[in-house]
Amino acid sequence: MKEFDLIVVGAGPGGSTCAALCVENGGKVLILEACKFPRDKVCGDCLNPTVWPILEQLGLASAVRSLPSTTPAAMRFSVSGHREVEIPTTAPSDEHSYHEERVVRRRDFDALLAARAVELGAVLKDGTPVTGLRHESGIWEVMVASGEIFRAPRVVAADGRNSVIARHRRFYASEAIDRRIGMQTHLPHPVGYDGTLSMRFYRHGYGGIADLGGGLANLCLVANKNSMKELRREVEDHFGIHDRVVWRSITPIARAQAKEPARDGIYLCGDAARVVEPFTGEGISYALRSGALLARILSESNGLNTPPSRHQDEIYRLAHGKLYGKSIWINRLTRFLSEHPGVAQSLGPLLLKYPALLGFLTKKVLNNQTRGSKCRESH
Repeated sequence: MKEFDLIVVGAGPGGSTCAALCVENGGKVLILEACKFPRDKVCGDCLNPTVWPILEQLGLASAVRSLPSTTPAAMRFSVSGHREVEIPTTAPSDEHSYHEERVVRRRDFDALLAARAVELGAVLKDGTPVTGLRHESGIWEVMVASGEIFRAPRVVAADGRNSVIARHRRFYASEAIDRRIGMQTHLPHPVGYDGTLSMRFYRHGYGGIADLGGGLANLCLVANKNSMKELRREVEDHFGIHDRVVWRSITPIARAQAKEPARDGIYLCGDAARVVEPFTGEGISYALRSGALLARILSESNGLNTPPSRHQDEIYRLAHGKLYGKSIWINRLTRFLSEHPGVAQSLGPLLLKYPALLGFLTKKVLNNQTRGSKCRESH
């Protein structure tokens, strides 16, 4: 058995951020990742402007900007059969803002974060799925597929919406009831696609497309299970995609929120704690910020060298709730519309008639980065 101060399960944005910052504060940290790096994830590949302070804290802002990526100037909203509305993602005076929206492939972004954690001193074991967990004399023992056992007084579950750790310890009030499917493909720019970050409501669901640079685009779809086949056909017709493309899928998209983000020395961050709808990179943003928040709380007052306590759990619970705050209502609206495409088809054209409202919603998601921007309409 090998012993650590902290075991982080999951090397995505939340897990790698938490591990890196805990190591920087003197902790001995192990990261266990089920997949082998580099690996793709079903994701919109968008970084919300709110991520940059965390990336600067990690010393990665310049490195992320050096990855193949693009900086979208606008968000385009549309409903099939109706006009389009574009909302600038930066105000005219902020066109060279240091905290911009950026589109970057998750396989590159996640690998960079994990490498930074290792550079700072974390031990990373990728291709190492967790198979079991038990509590012995105040220490968590984490078993992996190879048969190895690792020990630590604290475990961070950063392994996504289907968290093995959270399900094993029954952190969820109920099993997932979300019947939607998410699908994603990376493909050459479809004919006529101009590279604008776009979100479109179709008759059978909704989809987004983003420019990854180098002529490559990320195309994501969300639909109820019984509608995905029709949505794929509708999207492929819309973009004129006639060649076979490789789709990756994920289901469920959402799951019941964790009853509590911390208990008995186990801490949840990112999607393991609370799933947000895929909208301009909010999921990645919340993962990074919750990972950094958890690292700060675990490292305060020499926390990693003291036994876990209910007081520390309570501090994280309150701070985690404050992190999400009231802004999550926009994600709830997005989820409702994706679950009810008929309603989206009815309400969508009405929203498009009031671009100022769409600008307001976009500004909220982008942390007020669109302040003072003007909207453009097309037919």
